[in-house]
Amino acid sequence: MSSIDRNDSFDASDADDDRDEMPLEELLTSSGWAEYLRSLSEVVRFELSLYDSYGDLLFNTNEKPLCNFVRTKCSHSMDCPNSCLKGMGMSEPAVIKCNAKISCFVIPLERPGDKIYIIGRDSFAEYEDMLDFLRVMKEKKAPEIPVSMPFEFQGEEHTKLIMQYVSLTVIRLLKSHEKKYKLEEKLLRMTSLFDGQTIKTLSRNPELMYRYILDTIEFVMGQTSSMFLSLDRDQSVYRTVCSTGRYQDSAMDYQISSDNPVINEMMSTGSVFVSDNPAALISGSALKDINSLCLFPLLVNNSIEGLIGIIDRTLSREDMKIMNAFRDYIQINLENQGLRVSALEKKQPEKIMKPAFEMTEKIHSAVDMDMLSIELLEKSMEMLNAEKGSLMLFDDETSELVVEAHKGMSSVIKEKMRIRIGEGIAGKVFDSGGSLVVEDIESDPRVRQENRPHYRTKSFLSVLIKLQDRVAGVINISDKIEGESFNDRDLALIQSFISSVSIAIERSLLYKKTEHLKKLSITDPLTGIYNRRYLNKRLRYLNKRLSEEITRYNRYKHPFSFMMLDMDKFKEYNDTFGHIAGDNLIKALAHKIAKTLRGIDIAARFGGDEFVAIFPQTPKVDAILITNRLKEKIDEALKEQSLEMPLSVSMGLATYPDDASSIMELIEKTDQALYLAKKKGGNRVEWF
Repeated sequence: MSSIDRNDSFDASDADDDRDEMPLEELLTSSGWAEYLRSLSEVVRFELSLYDSYGDLLFNTNEKPLCNFVRTKCSHSMDCPNSCLKGMGMSEPAVIKCNAKISCFVIPLERPGDKIYIIGRDSFAEYEDMLDFLRVMKEKKAPEIPVSMPFEFQGEEHTKLIMQYVSLTVIRLLKSHEKKYKLEEKLLRMTSLFDGQTIKTLSRNPELMYRYILDTIEFVMGQTSSMFLSLDRDQSVYRTVCSTGRYQDSAMDYQISSDNPVINEMMSTGSVFVSDNPAALISGSALKDINSLCLFPLLVNNSIEGLIGIIDRTLSREDMKIMNAFRDYIQINLENQGLRVSALEKKQPEKIMKPAFEMTEKIHSAVDMDMLSIELLEKSMEMLNAEKGSLMLFDDETSELVVEAHKGMSSVIKEKMRIRIGEGIAGKVFDSGGSLVVEDIESDPRVRQENRPHYRTKSFLSVLIKLQDRVAGVINISDKIEGESFNDRDLALIQSFISSVSIAIERSLLYKKTEHLKKLSITDPLTGIYNRRYLNKRLRYLNKRLSEEITRYNRYKHPFSFMMLDMDKFKEYNDTFGHIAGDNLIKALAHKIAKTLRGIDIAARFGGDEFVAIFPQTPKVDAILITNRLKEKIDEALKEQSLEMPLSVSMGLATYPDDASSIMELIEKTDQALYLAKKKGGNRVEWF
């Protein structure tokens, strides 16, 4: 028998069981999260600390001067640091003030049996708070605050906004970390750091935002040499303003003219510049000895505002998709930030721009295509104040448009309804490659057809959904609530909105394809459950998983069990009745195993007639009951097959840590138990 281990990503069963995830304490104190919390602390200008449920400090960023003074000089008088932990019993984020009147917030992060608190500390929110503090210090004859200590009275509302922002970004990043697909996880972790509030905050300091972009790339992609080039309009060059990694110092001397042919090509095509022979582009630069260079242009309002450079690293296809999606996401947020400013300056109605902002906030987490389609359609209709609409996506396999969502339409229009390309208005719009705005369906020469009874007005929009170089679908919107016709301004508004929508659709489609391909690569074609390739892949994570299992056991004292199953006399059955009959028997056995085991259990075919299963958080006494119940169900199924040659199964079982001190020892003991069951004549369950 070969071995198996359970890593962090055991598909749906693990996603439903938070207890199998890395403990919050271990996750949030890891080096990556520590760096992120430090950068977040610098952005919001709050001291951030992590505490466990017992009030023990786990991690702390740079201390605020006032907090440091109170802790070192007045801790006894102010019951410091305990007074700022008084909000730890709350179940929701809350703003509090410690005994020193310092403005703080508490954010609880909780999973079943696992809770961590983020404490944020600033300074005095109000001038009166400082006076109260000074009065107490005078009464207790405590040291005076140094005259040089800076104070900014931001107000309690400012603390509340920072609390909401920190809570939102941390929770989003936690959610993205828990995603089970590596590609989607990386992208979500990137975009979760760049919501509208982050861009709004960082836009006050562009260089800090550029640094934040590079740090985010390194945080998600691993150690990377990168640089950010900003446009110097006076000199007509793109100049490096910040850099990271091995070439950090030499990259600061790099610049490229704004009229360089490479810049012109990126401007006209919007594409990425990739070269494994970048000598011509970096001639005379300190980077002249590098082997590769990737430049990702940031196009904002039809102008390249900056370049993200990845130095001397060959990006895989998946990395390129992640970087392109991240680049698009940054572009959209920068454009939306411009829209926010413009909306405030021009006092545009909030009801028009609000849906676009809200949708951009949700794009980072949208992976379910059905839910995303409904959300996109509803927001599009809300923006244009319309009553009816439908969203159709192109099916590559059938070359048809499929109705993914509709609202207010006739009962004739149904979800998953299919329309051939070139047929109907939507099919013709898709085929033509151009969006359509129609004031009167009966008089417009492009359409000229009688208006249908269930439409109140004769005006409609049919807008293409474009994904880079291809058309992915069509959104149709009709019947403005107030009865007026759609116009070119409506078309421009919805096209701008759909440009952000397209990224969410691309990511959702990529997620579905990745999920499908991953399932094909790790499932057995005969039985439909996990194959040996899936199990062998787990071996690479053995040492890491062992450490995590031991940590989890030490923390929660939850044992887990491992089972091996082997059919008795299966070779004889195969030789007698043929491989087709043997395959059918294996299918029936796999179906019975999958149907009988619990939702959290993991079963896999290990080859031939051998199967294995892992019982998470299951002590031996429960594992024996589960295994015996499984054997009873298998025995019943084998009898129902009315086999001319009666068959049975042998099963071996062992439990960690009762029977073994390591994963490898656990598997060896399970294998020995199975061997013992076979030696005793089979048709039995054996355990240690």
